[in-house]
Amino acid sequence: MTTLTRPVWRIAPSDRPAALALARGAGVPPIVAQLMLLRGIRTPGEAERFLNPSLSHLFDPFLMTGMREAVARITRARDAGETVTVFGDYDVDGVSATAIMTRGLRRFGVERVFQGMPDRMRDGYGLMPDQVEEAHARGVSLLITVDNGINAFAAVDRARELGVDLIVTDHHSVEDRLPEVVAVLNPRIEPEGHPARGLCGAGVALKLATALNGTPNDLDIAALGTVADIVPLSGENRAIVALGLKHMKRHARTGLAQLADVAGFSLAEVTSEKIGFQLGPRLNAAGRLDDARVALDLLMAECPEEAKGLAGALNTANSERRAIEQEIFNEAAEELDAFFNRGQRSIVVAREGWHQGVIGIVAARLLSRYNRPVVVFSVSDGVAKGSARAMRDFDLMEALTACRHHLDKYGGHRAAAGMTMKADRLAAFREDFERAARAQSGDGEPLQELDIDARITFSEIDAALLKNLERLEPFGQGNPAPLFAALGVEVVPQSVRVLKEQHVKMTLRQGDTVFTAVWFRMAERFLTEPLPALVDAAFTPQPSNFAMDTPIRLIVRDMRPAGT
Repeated sequence: MTTLTRPVWRIAPSDRPAALALARGAGVPPIVAQLMLLRGIRTPGEAERFLNPSLSHLFDPFLMTGMREAVARITRARDAGETVTVFGDYDVDGVSATAIMTRGLRRFGVERVFQGMPDRMRDGYGLMPDQVEEAHARGVSLLITVDNGINAFAAVDRARELGVDLIVTDHHSVEDRLPEVVAVLNPRIEPEGHPARGLCGAGVALKLATALNGTPNDLDIAALGTVADIVPLSGENRAIVALGLKHMKRHARTGLAQLADVAGFSLAEVTSEKIGFQLGPRLNAAGRLDDARVALDLLMAECPEEAKGLAGALNTANSERRAIEQEIFNEAAEELDAFFNRGQRSIVVAREGWHQGVIGIVAARLLSRYNRPVVVFSVSDGVAKGSARAMRDFDLMEALTACRHHLDKYGGHRAAAGMTMKADRLAAFREDFERAARAQSGDGEPLQELDIDARITFSEIDAALLKNLERLEPFGQGNPAPLFAALGVEVVPQSVRVLKEQHVKMTLRQGDTVFTAVWFRMAERFLTEPLPALVDAAFTPQPSNFAMDTPIRLIVRDMRPAGT
């Protein structure tokens, strides 16, 4: 395993006077106030809004550009009895958006609603001309995209030729122009400070469905897409996820209840973390390996027996996905162990036959190991299809735009993107992508920083602390679960075990207090660099129901020899 620079710990300084003032004004414990300060919450009013999300925090959907035009066209379709197709994407956000939009149209009174969705392997991402032709052949006169379409210019042209009207709802980056359609709903075209700016595809679909029906229904499905798409959990997104989690717990939608069951928990226990690590991957597995419609059918299902079968199929697909992902990761890591050098500022790996559906996950894992922007390509029949991931301070779209002369198609966000090109351009792309990465990162070793909220001792970690930390949920992008550092912690001898050949489990002791600790995906590092007897540990505490754990366990983010 290639060993790179360890993360630099940045332990936030404590502003005790400000924390005490906010604690008094907001009626919260000082530790909660300190954590809110670190998340930009400074006044009692801001704290009240942060801690108590409500429906009143959802902005008027008609504040979005294009909303009135979209509602007017859909109203005309309903009144004329037109046939409408909702065309989504194959990831959790796209599937969630498709379900929300379909249900919203039916609730509004549109009787004939079809659903379209690309096959990841056959069609690639987004709306294509042949899919417009297929919709037209079925009598569709209005096509609404969700979580895609903003750069589907060829499909837009074909729709115009066939007389099919288009409403584009999306949240992806806009190229040099907007498509000429009935309406475009996209947070990216709104000015800075607009309340829609952070919405994902499911969030945009929720706003259109709300504009049609007057009330925000299907918040639980919107929460799925919002968490899974890793958009910032602030503003509208925080309210969507908080309210959506409450809806999941209270109403236990049939399909989600069955999916949670095969994942080993009850929806009554659902959190944003369980969406991100248990529900989301299972929903995603359908589109990665086979047909995303299985996930869509699950979200739309009302029959428990049908939902149980669909949930089982998704669980099986997720297990297959994990095995394929691990195999590709091992092959990529083996190649990099042989050829990687610390001077390079990017990573581009490619191989014939790698499964296109999981290369994005592999890219994310390689990014975590090497702390450099990563592109992983799957090559087939002379075509290279790639997925890229990058650090938070790197702009992938800027780098890919600098390499666009190699690419047939590309799109995405600052931190995640996809692309297609001819395989014989790989070598030239690798050189130009390295040049673009160096232009952003410079020549120095990329610095990986670990932001830690506070130092803590084990004796301070108890059920009361966890109860107070729960008030900051939902956790996710922009509002991470609190991360603490404990210094001078003993690794209990003979307690370290490797789980599933990937994770490390151990017992940690400080003074008279002992906790179970789990360090995910660190087995390989542990096997090459065994833990010393005394460590400094960065972790998030959480309750545990596992029989062999202490009641509170620590989810480790990093460890280092004590005092280093």
